[in-house]
Amino acid sequence: MSMTLTQKKIGHEYVDADEDNIAAKMVDEFEAQVTRLYKDKKMLRQVHTKMHGCVKATFAVEKGLPEELREGVFKKSKNYHAWVRFSNGNTKPQKDRKKDIRGVAIKLMGVTGEKILNDKHSLESQDFLLMSSETFFAKSIGELSKLLSAVTAKSKLKKLFYFLNPMHLPTLMRVNKSMIACDNPLNIPYWSTQPYQFGNIKNSVKYHLRPSPENAIIVENTTDYNYLKYNMAQTLNDNEAKFDFYVQFQTDAEAMPIEDPTVAWTSQFVKLATLTIHAQVFDSNAQMEFGDNLSFNPWHSLPEHRPLGSFNRVRKRIYETMSKFRHDENKLAVTEPMDSPDFLRDILIPKRKTAIDQQVPSKKILQTSAEVIVNCDKEKAYKYVSSVKELPNWLMKTGPIYGIINVTTLRGNWEKVGDNRLVKRGDSATLVEELITVSHYAHYAYQTTEFSDIFKHLTNKTYGQMWFDTVNDQTRLRWVYTFTYRSIFAKLFLMIFIPLFLKKYLQNGLNNAKAYLED
Repeated sequence: MSMTLTQKKIGHEYVDADEDNIAAKMVDEFEAQVTRLYKDKKMLRQVHTKMHGCVKATFAVEKGLPEELREGVFKKSKNYHAWVRFSNGNTKPQKDRKKDIRGVAIKLMGVTGEKILNDKHSLESQDFLLMSSETFFAKSIGELSKLLSAVTAKSKLKKLFYFLNPMHLPTLMRVNKSMIACDNPLNIPYWSTQPYQFGNIKNSVKYHLRPSPENAIIVENTTDYNYLKYNMAQTLNDNEAKFDFYVQFQTDAEAMPIEDPTVAWTSQFVKLATLTIHAQVFDSNAQMEFGDNLSFNPWHSLPEHRPLGSFNRVRKRIYETMSKFRHDENKLAVTEPMDSPDFLRDILIPKRKTAIDQQVPSKKILQTSAEVIVNCDKEKAYKYVSSVKELPNWLMKTGPIYGIINVTTLRGNWEKVGDNRLVKRGDSATLVEELITVSHYAHYAYQTTEFSDIFKHLTNKTYGQMWFDTVNDQTRLRWVYTFTYRSIFAKLFLMIFIPLFLKKYLQNGLNNAKAYLED
């Protein structure tokens, strides 16, 4: 069907005669780019390359949906097991603090029925792909092709000419608008941007995934190269994260076009399901590699959820070809994960906490940190560092700061919020530490008061935070120490004391802990 000037119809596609040529050109350019980028090493995806984690989830279809909403995977109330992959969109992995298009790919399992892709009829899964922008940045596949031809080109001159051409400014402005900052992948909404059939050809929808406001989100920091993975892992250590899954129906074919994804649809959002990402540990090397090897394709779908529009039609060819190309280069078979009754056997039980890390102030403070990589698992590192008995063995004198010589528990045993202890240093100075956050084997935070030395004149309270992150199947132990200050004179003194003496004290303490743990 060629493009006409007649009035458009709900749910109908309008095919550009040049789509096949554009798709073939994109495939050639993508293959050339990834071949250059990954010569003699593992080939990664061409887009959404940097993964933050691939996690286990449950996709629960709403009970009592009206008959007109019972289509495809939503035909009946059911809980599907799912794999969910979070990623950054940029081709070349970069620092998480840089603005980017963030992506989420959902693979439901146990979805029976014939699928659209010719070679995947028997597989029981359904994919949904969404991104962190409500609209796409290119109005047509021709416009997209010109942009991608420039950014994937080997020649930097070709890229420069594209960016200097004023005709391309609207596209570049939309690209810039699509890229966002993010502190945790579990903390932002996602949209499909592209339309999909819903049941029959008379209905088309877009998808929307919205995080629950009840989610407890942990943000360790926003400075690490891979902080999105660390923050997601810290959150899922003790918490589950829920998202509401909505569809948005096309109600006006002109105002809500199928073929132009730069236009936001204005119809209401209708909730069809809840996606629950369970508390879990997902950051082992084995599971990260599993997620990187998975393939997601909007056309891996029941016919009731058939992708619509020129961008989806081009994606079909590109995703299939590039997935096979990547797997062949890596000498891996293209396989789909299968559902099993014990899929959720290793999830964690969420724990209710009476305090969270937001109690540590973020304004009018002075802060420093130290870290070390330890060749052991997080549980072993956590138990050693948090042990009341072991504290004097690793927190020793450094420069003018005396080490710990004695610890007396006042309440509890330094295991749960509210437990406190009296700490005595080698110069006989004392202070009281109290736990304000506990997430076993991942993080704890404490506040320090009742100083007996000069610090009682400088600060009312200090805070320590111990973070335990998995890095290449080892443990990164990170100690963050925060000072409040009583006056401008106290601030000036602490600004000298902290970098010259305290930072070394923290670092030497962690080095000592590493030596004990690895011995």
